[in-house]
Amino acid sequence: MTYPQQPYGGFGGYGPPPSPPQKKNTAAIVAVVAAVVVVLAGLGITGFVAPGFFLSDDDTKTGGGTTTPTPTTTSSEKPDTDGAEDALAVVADGLDGHDTGALRDIACADAEEIVDEAIGDADAITKAELVDTEEVSDDEVMGTVEVTVNDESADFEITVVLADDEWCWQDIRQADGGPTASSEPPEPSTGPSGGEPTASGKPVPAAALTAMQGFLDAINSGDAAAAKGTLCEDAINTPEDVDELVGYDPDLRIDPSMDGIATGEQSVQLYLRGTAKGQDLEGYSTNLWVTSYDGAWCVHAFRAVVI
Repeated sequence: MTYPQQPYGGFGGYGPPPSPPQKKNTAAIVAVVAAVVVVLAGLGITGFVAPGFFLSDDDTKTGGGTTTPTPTTTSSEKPDTDGAEDALAVVADGLDGHDTGALRDIACADAEEIVDEAIGDADAITKAELVDTEEVSDDEVMGTVEVTVNDESADFEITVVLADDEWCWQDIRQADGGPTASSEPPEPSTGPSGGEPTASGKPVPAAALTAMQGFLDAINSGDAAAAKGTLCEDAINTPEDVDELVGYDPDLRIDPSMDGIATGEQSVQLYLRGTAKGQDLEGYSTNLWVTSYDGAWCVHAFRAVVI
């Protein structure tokens, strides 16, 4: 999931980005702000996985601050942490079953923005399993969830807190140990010829390539307005992310030597190469994802990992 040149962090760091979801994500996605990082970057997930599709020049991402708020309780008695374990189980089961409704219900009202990103990327997850829990304090419990995307796995720390006498999901971040499937980042997969772009071993629809090239031409020429016009209505990236990328003076192009990812006939993700912010980008550090769920092909997400 790229990952190599970045921290999953935003889920950043090792491996290729997650596979695009198999169906349209209709949930409102707040992903990627000024310095977007993907929780599943380690897996390559958008993010969440992020883990992967996000613009980032940071290793970590939070919603409104650099620390996770810890709500206090009004009771003088020690809170029952059994409810925390139940909440963690709901998160793990929701990620495993792509149940975005349950995930949004369990999320705290002031949850870190990365939580919303993780929910938006749930469709890309192959498997999620709660493997450990740890009581941080009377009103904060952390669970370790092993997340698998395709054949790559990584551990993520899920934080639940007690707010208004209810346990809710506050934060998620990749565990320090990084990906569990391998100690070394995977080698990039390559296309069959290195000539025409492919996704999952198949030719990319001409209309999808046209949409991608239109976006790349716009950002490379500094035309942020034109690039924003290519974004899908439910795009993960925001117009502000486009402005940030254009500000990096990019020169990016599709890399036909790497086989992209296709999910069905309406979702294609290809890898890019070139420069941004004066840095050379290639491999899993940059990609572009287009979909046609609403008819015409449009940009659902993009990622360019710079420091």
